[in-house]
Amino acid sequence: MFTTTPLWYAPRMHMQQSHPRSFDYDEQTRSLVIVWDDDTREAIPFTVLRLACPCASCHGELGVPGRFATSQTLSPGEDEIADLSLVGAYGLNVIWQDGHNTGIYTHSVLYDLAPHEPLTQETMHHD
Repeated sequence: MFTTTPLWYAPRMHMQQSHPRSFDYDEQTRSLVIVWDDDTREAIPFTVLRLACPCASCHGELGVPGRFATSQTLSPGEDEIADLSLVGAYGLNVIWQDGHNTGIYTHSVLYDLAPHEPLTQETMHHD
């Protein structure tokens, strides 16, 4: 049977109810901060985000394993965000300090990576 679903991504068992309204990153907590359309704020740690990079070189393609299939160890700069850019109305491209920029995180993937523990004023940091 032929499927277009990547082997590394397990289907969600729930339906996403929220969509991201804004993205930012908090260097102090080393997290991507997402504000969902229901005003919930959540943070995904940079390390979690980097290890979940959906690109072919990180997670493999066509039966060829990616680098995170063999090692979950990150080198310096691999979990440092340099920039963010929107990809259409469905995703986010993260540019990492080491130059890696080929992973597109769909809103569904970001929703699945989010801890679903809203940030409070005490847990939010501002420069």
